[in-house]
Amino acid sequence: MTADPGDAEIRDRLASALAESTVRVRSLTRDRRPVMTTPGQREFCAAAADRIIELGAGGDAVQAAARSLKKEIQAGEVWTWRAPATAFVLATAAASVGVVWTVTGGLHGDVGAVATASVLSSAALVVVTLRHRTRRWQLEADRVAALVCRNGL
Repeated sequence: MTADPGDAEIRDRLASALAESTVRVRSLTRDRRPVMTTPGQREFCAAAADRIIELGAGGDAVQAAARSLKKEIQAGEVWTWRAPATAFVLATAAASVGVVWTVTGGLHGDVGAVATASVLSSAALVVVTLRHRTRRWQLEADRVAALVCRNGL
């Protein structure tokens, strides 16, 4: 590639090799479907897909596979709720307890209770959010974990 960057055959071979490597680094399910189950797999596949697209070589099938892989990676980056009903109940409970505690402390003139309630209910909301928010790819990786017959990178 460095000796002759314009050589179409070399570019095609490189693009094809990169496309094959994206399949090899991913985990494989029992039905032989490649899936990304680790951050390392996602990083490698993203870099490879970007390089294949940048090369513009390998043929239509390789380019389409690279674009599809890129879309899959981007879709997996979306944040979503793990057990949304549970998260909603816990967040509502934390907020409700915090509001009741704050109002009660305020009615009794207890500034310490108001401050403590505010801090603790906010901390509880942060914990609920951190515990129940995840990226879509992580949910998919958890879902297919039992189906993986070969772990990738």
